Amino acid sequence: MQPDPASSHEHDVERDVERDAPHAVSRRTIILGVALVLLLAIGLVLLLGKAAGYQQVLDALERASGPWLLACLVLEVVSYTAYVISLRAVVAMDDGPRLSPGSATRVWLASVGATRLVAPAGAGGIAIIYWLLRRAGISAGSAMSRVLGFNVLIYALFGIWAFACALVLLLAPGIGLPLGMELPWLIAVPVIAAVGLWASQGARGRRIAADTSHGWVRKAVAAAVRGIIVARATLQPGRVNVPAAAGSVIYWVADIACLWAALRAIGAEVSLSAVALAYATAYVAMLLPLPTGGYGAIDAAATFTLTVLGIPLADAVVGVVVWRFFNFWLPTIPGLIELARAGNLGRYLADENAHPADGAPPS
Repeated sequence: MQPDPASSHEHDVERDVERDAPHAVSRRTIILGVALVLLLAIGLVLLLGKAAGYQQVLDALERASGPWLLACLVLEVVSYTAYVISLRAVVAMDDGPRLSPGSATRVWLASVGATRLVAPAGAGGIAIIYWLLRRAGISAGSAMSRVLGFNVLIYALFGIWAFACALVLLLAPGIGLPLGMELPWLIAVPVIAAVGLWASQGARGRRIAADTSHGWVRKAVAAAVRGIIVARATLQPGRVNVPAAAGSVIYWVADIACLWAALRAIGAEVSLSAVALAYATAYVAMLLPLPTGGYGAIDAAATFTLTVLGIPLADAVVGVVVWRFFNFWLPTIPGLIELARAGNLGRYLADENAHPADGAPPS
């Protein structure tokens, strides 16, 4: 009896995907990761608490308003729900697999867990989403294009939001923020946007994206341009991918609003636009090559930028701790658990998408 060529091909693909699988995360690694984050959290709070005065920090905690804390929880649920909706929409572009809401949520959680362990620019999260999309039946090139496109979309809209806030605060009378907080966004965002649009335009973009050179720099440029092309496809005039675009915007707005609500919970008076600019400036710390999801760097940076807005240090410390509880801690434990079960999730995605789409990335 002759072997079935289709079955043989499926086994070859399966072996290729399994070979590229991320290393399994042991229970010991998860425990050590959580312990490290806890130590960083305790150390940071103690350090900032000492600088602000422990009594002032305790007073701020006692002032915390229950309704505002509930608002923080609701806003973070909205934020991450929007993220999952946007991810599903980008993955489904050009006849890609339509992940169920439950599967997409599990993919997001696994990416959260991976980001906590391998943090630089979300590299761990990108890697696990890529691998899971491969398990869902997408080719290597298309999976990478979609993952990069999704991240370009997320951060492009983040940059536009930061630019708009910086411009409003620069022109608004009586705000008086340091130019050092406003000018970098007013200069960097248009420059990066112009370069990205030029490099990904028409035939030029397709040529760069198709570059198969072996040098890592040219590979990185080609991959980035492929991601920009996918992101541009979601925002194409007349054909806007509403779930992808709206989900990305709501993801950021709700998370920023959570930080603002955390400050309001302890009675701090500050505008949402000012908090948004402080958030954006602090979030740059997330891109540093630090372990544990950048925990500590973004928290210290957010605390510092909030004091620049005139918020007392004790209030800034408590506001950031409350925000990071909802923003960081709530999804961390389920994220690490889902990461440890990534193999099972990969097999589930393979079964869920028995007839995968393997088309080219959007153009």
